[in-house]
Amino acid sequence: MNNSSRAWLIWSLGALSFSYAFFQRVAPSVIVGELMRDFAVGAAVLGNLSAIYLYAYASLQIPIGLALDRWGARRMLSGAAILAACGSGLFAMAESLTLAYSGRLLVGIGCAVSFVGALKLATHWFPPKRFAFVSGMTMLVAMMGAIAGQAPLAALVDTVGWRAAMFGAAGGAALLGMATWLIVRDRPQAEENHTAEPSQS
Repeated sequence: MNNSSRAWLIWSLGALSFSYAFFQRVAPSVIVGELMRDFAVGAAVLGNLSAIYLYAYASLQIPIGLALDRWGARRMLSGAAILAACGSGLFAMAESLTLAYSGRLLVGIGCAVSFVGALKLATHWFPPKRFAFVSGMTMLVAMMGAIAGQAPLAALVDTVGWRAAMFGAAGGAALLGMATWLIVRDRPQAEENHTAEPSQS
């Protein structure tokens, strides 16, 4: 595989992480009726399930940027995807509203890495003149996740129920996390070697 193809493959995993974040962002709107029934709450209380995801996502953007500089996109994105998988699984199993909130909080924390992580990969794997294009492509892939979290998810929920659908989302995040760990590298090998070389005095 040439360097250009590898760059697009690595970027695509970061973009899929952001797409998954959008999927999880909109998913509760599809299952409001089922959640109100299962947790015996009104729509106003249930709104916190969406809000807690956004609180976690928005509040962590600056700390995540610093963490990405320290630990790299590969570690951060793969670990975050596994955390989101755990959160989605917890949400699917929740028998109380407190556990449901906890699951959504974990999903929000995990998904918070996605956009900044994808852009971090783009800065290392693509030349600066391609950054705007790759950023736009990242948003395009993310919108596909938002679409998947509406009518396709609603159809799946009608078929298998919301809990099974969220277990499926957990499995998808786990697979994405493992693929990211196995395939993604923070930067091209030549750049890594250059970074590792001691400076000449």
